[in-house]
Amino acid sequence: MVEILCPHCEEEITLDDSAFGEFECPHCENEFEWGEAPKTRPRSAGEGASNGPMSGVVALSHAVHALGVLLLIIGLFSDWVVILGGIIGFGPFGMSVNYFGESATIGWFEMFTNLEGEMIAATIAGMLFMVLAIIAVISQIIHVAFRIMLHMTESGGLEISMEMAYRVYNYRWITSLTALVCSVAGYLLVQIGTLVSLGGEVGFPRPSLFVVLLIGVLGGQVYLMHQERLMEQ
Repeated sequence: MVEILCPHCEEEITLDDSAFGEFECPHCENEFEWGEAPKTRPRSAGEGASNGPMSGVVALSHAVHALGVLLLIIGLFSDWVVILGGIIGFGPFGMSVNYFGESATIGWFEMFTNLEGEMIAATIAGMLFMVLAIIAVISQIIHVAFRIMLHMTESGGLEISMEMAYRVYNYRWITSLTALVCSVAGYLLVQIGTLVSLGGEVGFPRPSLFVVLLIGVLGGQVYLMHQERLMEQ
């Protein structure tokens, strides 16, 4: 309890410590204001009920985006396009040949230097593919970092400026979509490049099981990100 003086009649009045707002003096019956409303943490852009349970869509989206990071990193060292049942494979950093337990790899830049026009279309497409795959990995990592920042901000574990919160909130969609677009574009480049260069002479190039899984996961994460945006509207 706190004792104050009425600003009109200067008689003593007893109020609760947490009291605030307009009051009527019991002595002179005049009204006066006292106290301040408790300060609350401003909500960042896109912030919902910070203490409420996480929705199933958001939780699943978190998990799928995290899986996307893992698969994209693995994808840097995996074959995306294969020929002859996987004997010849093409990944972000070059071509690999696996035959009876023996394997050999050659990078795109080495192929460009040594082949002297042979498979030139596949080599150029492969170098562009490498750049797109790296962009996809970076974009996916940035997206997951944004998710962590936004989750910590909503739960009160991190304080960031409203401008930064706005950027994090809005760039989630762009980074999630970029990872998918770069992955699909990279795959199509190396697929078409190898098809044009080889002309089907040693077999028809096809997507590996890994890249089918990868693009499926990245497509799923974009769908879930879209569902999150609909929920937040």
